[in-house]
Amino acid sequence: MFSYKSRYCVAAAMAAMAALTGHVEARDIDLQSIGYFQFSPLPPSLVSQTDTLLLSDSPEYVGPVGGTLSAGTINGNGRIYFYHVNEMDLPHKIAIVLENQTAYPTSVHVMRQLKSVATPDYFAAGRDLSRKDLEQPLNESPDARPLYTLSIPPQGRQLIFSDLENTPVNRDALFTGIVDIKTEGPIFARVMMLPMGMDPVDASHWVKNLPIDEIQLRGTYTGAKRNMEVTTPFDTSLGGAFVEIGNDREDTFINGVDEMQNKAFVRDRGNYGVSYTLKIPTKGNEPFRLYFNPLGGPYSGSFTVKTLHQQGARRGQTDTRTYHIGGADGISALGEGTILDSRLLGNYNAGDLLTLNFMPAGASNLPIRFLLIPESLANPQKHQTIAVNVPKDVKDILGNPTQGGTQIPVGPVGGKDGDKGSVDTKKSTVESPAKRAETIAHEETKKLSDKAAADVKKEAQLKKAKDEKEALARKKAEEARLAAEKAEMLRKAAEAKHAEIERKMAEKAEAERKAEEARKAEAARKAEMARIEAARKAEADRLEAARKAEEARLAVEAKRLEEERRIEAARIEAARKAEEERKAAEAKARFEAQRAAEKAALEAKKAEEERLAAEARARLEAQRKAEQEALEARRAEEARKAAEAKAALEAQHAAEQAALEAKRQEDARRAAEAKAALEAQQMEAARKAEEARRAEEARRAEEARIEAERKAEAARVAAEAKRAEEARKAEAARIEAARKAEQARLETEARRAEEARKAEAARLEAQRRAEQERLEAARRAEEARRIEEARRAEEARKAEAARIAAEARKAEQERLAAERAEAERQAAEARRLAEERYKTQLEAERKAEAARQQALAQAEIERKAKERAEAIQRVRDQQESARRRAELARQQLEAERKAAQASKRTPSFSELDDIHGDTSNVTIPNAVSIDELTKPRPTASQNTRRREQRQPQLSPNQQYVQINPVANEPQQDQMPYTLQNEQQNDEENPPRLYPLG
Repeated sequence: MFSYKSRYCVAAAMAAMAALTGHVEARDIDLQSIGYFQFSPLPPSLVSQTDTLLLSDSPEYVGPVGGTLSAGTINGNGRIYFYHVNEMDLPHKIAIVLENQTAYPTSVHVMRQLKSVATPDYFAAGRDLSRKDLEQPLNESPDARPLYTLSIPPQGRQLIFSDLENTPVNRDALFTGIVDIKTEGPIFARVMMLPMGMDPVDASHWVKNLPIDEIQLRGTYTGAKRNMEVTTPFDTSLGGAFVEIGNDREDTFINGVDEMQNKAFVRDRGNYGVSYTLKIPTKGNEPFRLYFNPLGGPYSGSFTVKTLHQQGARRGQTDTRTYHIGGADGISALGEGTILDSRLLGNYNAGDLLTLNFMPAGASNLPIRFLLIPESLANPQKHQTIAVNVPKDVKDILGNPTQGGTQIPVGPVGGKDGDKGSVDTKKSTVESPAKRAETIAHEETKKLSDKAAADVKKEAQLKKAKDEKEALARKKAEEARLAAEKAEMLRKAAEAKHAEIERKMAEKAEAERKAEEARKAEAARKAEMARIEAARKAEADRLEAARKAEEARLAVEAKRLEEERRIEAARIEAARKAEEERKAAEAKARFEAQRAAEKAALEAKKAEEERLAAEARARLEAQRKAEQEALEARRAEEARKAAEAKAALEAQHAAEQAALEAKRQEDARRAAEAKAALEAQQMEAARKAEEARRAEEARRAEEARIEAERKAEAARVAAEAKRAEEARKAEAARIEAARKAEQARLETEARRAEEARKAEAARLEAQRRAEQERLEAARRAEEARRIEEARRAEEARKAEAARIAAEARKAEQERLAAERAEAERQAAEARRLAEERYKTQLEAERKAEAARQQALAQAEIERKAKERAEAIQRVRDQQESARRRAELARQQLEAERKAAQASKRTPSFSELDDIHGDTSNVTIPNAVSIDELTKPRPTASQNTRRREQRQPQLSPNQQYVQINPVANEPQQDQMPYTLQNEQQNDEENPPRLYPLG
């Protein structure tokens, strides 16, 4: 077999051929031989993490039925990442439904939609989405245009990523994808797996939530976009270095909550669904290589490396290149069963700023490393690469055009063959460029092959050194393994401590969240009660306004009817007066005619004619006046009706405007009701307009009839004037009959008008009552509906609170059970330790107990001796007190005796009573009779008897003196005498009063 160096030389020759033919090959490197375990770490620092991530990966294997896999709230920029395997027999689909749970419409902008192939090859699905994520990057500019925009109404739901409807996921197939959205308000998103053909929006109302699996990779997180930067630049002069990602140390996993489990604490172990931007600055003097190195297990995904040149001729220029691990390179994944696999991600110059973009591929494993290896370490032969300026019109052996400045290795630096490796491509007059390039490649291949043969001869001499080097490497590897195990133990301890701290913080945050939710629920309840109260007040105001408008309308209608009745009465009175005047004129004319008839027949005839003509004229004039007055009354009535109708319409319009203003704040049902009421009012207005039109037509017909009658009457009067003489008697009879008929007609019309007025009033009253009943029924129905809604909302709130409390209790019980188990384990350990120490402590405890008992006995003996000494001292004090009190009593008795002897030379007490008989009885303090001096004194025990056992009270007319009894002999159980004891005895046993004499 070829050694490493020989393989490298052959590989260099192949690389030279690939450079000329336009192919690029990513090569592995022997990491162990170049001191992989001595590479320096370059820890990255977190610069920022933004946007919301809704992760849906638990349950990863969905079956035996589908349902809701993950759900959470997104407000602003967010991403939905799903990763699931169908374990059901029939094909299913992934569906994403957005719900607007607020009271306002919200817009959602869908910025990007990506999905992988659905395949049983998990690595293929993961790297397919990783590749599409880099090939179709998210446009993060402020003026980026979305794919489409949705407007979701309040409490509405809509489906996004409709392409998933036509993407079946067969049994045992993995399907993954991402959706980037931007919302203008909080949106609740659901990720579901449903049978093909099922309506996702309808199913989102009733499908069950599937339980989370043991991996617990679902929930709502902050950090869909993560920016990291290596703060210490990589120095090519210091050897190899690595940047490690996804180790939960320098690159920590993001934390979140699972809203399907009452916002339980979850972690995205692997940061799946997170888009990384990693910047690595470099410095030094020599080129270096960038390698990808998986540590956690197999990895298959894509990476984009963006290079900003900061030195040389290309300073300020940027190169971007994407590398794919797995699939097209002939392997499924890199890093199966080893941590020494690697893949070249390009050659770079010192000073370049590298920016890596990637998203951890699904089905792959973390952590991963990016190795930065100087060219002198990666290539022990220190080959250099120089530019061969091949003209652009040169084609390779396959006929493909090449690029100018192709780089190929031409020999060792500073070697004796260095000059031979220089190639001059400027002279192209003798040979064609393609043939000259091929000749150069063959020459270089020959030189490298010769060098490889020389290396093979030297390999035997270096075998022993190589074995020693390998042994040293194994020893270092073992030491590194032990150090790694120790570091892993420390990491696990730190992780456990960190997890405990995070759990406590999460519990505290959960408690604060529950308190905040309770506060918000209480505020929402108060707001709802305030809204209901405001709506009730608005409805009451509306009903009151409607009632007042109805009362105003009824008052106007009553006033109109009263005006009509008054006008009709005036018309009837005018007609009656005109008829009386006509009758009086007729009687006077008859009287004059009779008297004139006696004088002359001719004059009588002439007078009769004049009378008849005057009578006809008067009748016609009276009838014309009556008709004119009736016409004016009708016109006034019509004007009044029009004004009343206009006022009623204006009042109705104002009421309608007020009702519409109040109803704008109600929901669609009340808007429809308002619209119906408005239509009914418009119909009522149309009906009233039609009635007015009909009344106007009737009025015009009546005027035409009256005019026709007037003309007919004029013709009739003219005819009667011609035959007045022949038909006088008939005319008188006809006039009398016409008068009676007119009177009957007027009475009939008045009766009909009164009946019509009463009927109209009754109709209006019935209509008003019906409207009031309808409004009252509507108000009651609305109040009942609001009460029912409030009851249902309260029941839902209580049910939600009970569910949350039950889940919290369950979580708390589980936590307590775990804590109890841990406490029991610790207690068992403590018991075991205590049992081990118990035997050694028994003897010490026995001795201590004996010593304690002995000390107690000694203390008891000392206590009793002290008590006896105190009792003896107390008896002595009592005896001394009794002696002092006896001495005081003796001195007092001696003083009293001397005072009694001195008082024998003064008037007696009875004489004093006689002398001062006109004064009232007084009590002389400190005065003592002679009898009292010789009377036995009561003891202290006698003074302390109960009040009912003492001597009876004396009558008010007796004189009393105050006696301070003193004990004759001390008692054995009395306390030592002190001023305080004497004062207390005086307070408890007041002095007795005895009569004088």
